[in-house]
Amino acid sequence: MRLAPPRHYPFLPPSVIILTALLALLFCLRNPLVYAMAPGFDASLFAVMGKMWADGGVLYRDMIDIKGPMIFAIDALGYLLGGFRGIWGLEWLACWLGLLASWHALAQLELSTRTRLGSLLAILALYGTRYYYGNMTEDWTFHLALIGQWAFITLLLDGRFRLFPALVAGLTFAIVAWMRMNNGALWGGWYLTLFVLWIIHNQWRSALLLLLSSLGCLALVGAPLLAYFRHYGVLDEFVYYSFSIFFEGSYGNGTSLAVGAVGLFRTGLVMLLPAFVLVLLARNWHWSLPVLSATLLGVVFTLIANSVSGHVFDHYDVLYLQLGLLPLACLLDRSKEQGDALALLCVGSVILTAAWLLAQQLGFGWSTKEWSLERVREVLGTSLLWALPVLVLVPLWRAWDVRSLTPWLATLAMLIVMIDNAWDGTEMGRPFNPAAQLRVDRVLAESQPGDTLWVDGIWPQYYLWTDRTPASPYLFFANVNPPYDVRERTLESLKRQQPKFIIGKQARFNEMIASLQKQPPSTQAFYLYLLDHYEQVADGLYRRR
Repeated sequence: MRLAPPRHYPFLPPSVIILTALLALLFCLRNPLVYAMAPGFDASLFAVMGKMWADGGVLYRDMIDIKGPMIFAIDALGYLLGGFRGIWGLEWLACWLGLLASWHALAQLELSTRTRLGSLLAILALYGTRYYYGNMTEDWTFHLALIGQWAFITLLLDGRFRLFPALVAGLTFAIVAWMRMNNGALWGGWYLTLFVLWIIHNQWRSALLLLLSSLGCLALVGAPLLAYFRHYGVLDEFVYYSFSIFFEGSYGNGTSLAVGAVGLFRTGLVMLLPAFVLVLLARNWHWSLPVLSATLLGVVFTLIANSVSGHVFDHYDVLYLQLGLLPLACLLDRSKEQGDALALLCVGSVILTAAWLLAQQLGFGWSTKEWSLERVREVLGTSLLWALPVLVLVPLWRAWDVRSLTPWLATLAMLIVMIDNAWDGTEMGRPFNPAAQLRVDRVLAESQPGDTLWVDGIWPQYYLWTDRTPASPYLFFANVNPPYDVRERTLESLKRQQPKFIIGKQARFNEMIASLQKQPPSTQAFYLYLLDHYEQVADGLYRRR
């Protein structure tokens, strides 16, 4: 039994293959790794740990962070293929496959070429302008989500289980799940939708095979990792740093649905969803309700996943971006038809969303640091007030009948934004200031590649700029508080490794040394060790005596 009529798969001409490859290249040129520079915060840490794994280190023993192992496995593979630029190359490949898969998925839904190009460009332009660091778990999730969504749409339109798309869906889900389970919301929405749909239509065999394929892929990806951790005796450490630490209060500010919903608003998805719901309810496509269900479930699951930490970081918003592709594409496709009330609602929603996002960007700029909810509300509310006057364009759009011209103008605008983002990438990821550049130059000049380095703070970028290995495995940031003394364990590592240089914020060093008697014993021991065995040779740079 099939739930869909027989169909032909759209052909992907060479022009589309080349176009998506070039778009992926343009997008990924914002990633500093392509210039052998350092992406922001976590992304640099992941790259460094991937390098250490590739060089023979043992994960969760010789280098530790509170993430699942797949992000480090991907980076280790990339580093083996071509150093830090190899990591960039793998991400470009994933981005290209994601764009190519999305193009084919939208073509299977019989959405127009203009719609496909416009929706992909809009998502990439917003992503690159605001959120893209390169090599973040959210970045990899975005690329894999676009590939996985193609697989789910293919299964939906086929109306039955098929092995190849099921394996694509399962493997992309498994990679993300073993990277960071919270990032798997899109897969959860689609798996639940297809499973229930096939059960309702007595497709028990397809539903069961879909379930087994997802579990099988989780086991296929996870089994070698578990065997590795068991072999090196770090299975308990893997469980703790990948999962348990999030449930014992060592990380996060508690669960907050308001925090989880931030990305829903800041990406503009909340403004597209009402019109998207009406469009799909008004259509009699056999795929309308399943696509609507999967998208809305994905939004709900993402809201819950983003609520867990209680932190408001911009890169968490990315998990909503991949869910915005189908709503945006459906609205663009509907708005090019007759100018009835629903078409006006669609174009009005798209225009208002674009104006809202533009007002946020131009009026307030953007911060990659943690946001407060109060600041988020202020930016969103004020920007919406500034954006509302743009709605006057909606009746003009209908009166002037520029529906055929508007998509091409928007496409040109999005391309200009992406080119500007790529240009910005040539300046990103470099040493922060002349003092930082001096530290990097001295480390490179006065140490050997085999020497170790310790950066006391949240600047893992120095390990990339100098291509030196960290002298301690405790690389996670200061907002993680495990039930042991991290400073004490770090000092033990430094005594064993004896790094040639230690880098830190000089003002903090001065402050801690001045108030040393008031500090905990492990902190006192650390700074006494620093003063006894290292001499200051530059601002924030200490060399071993």
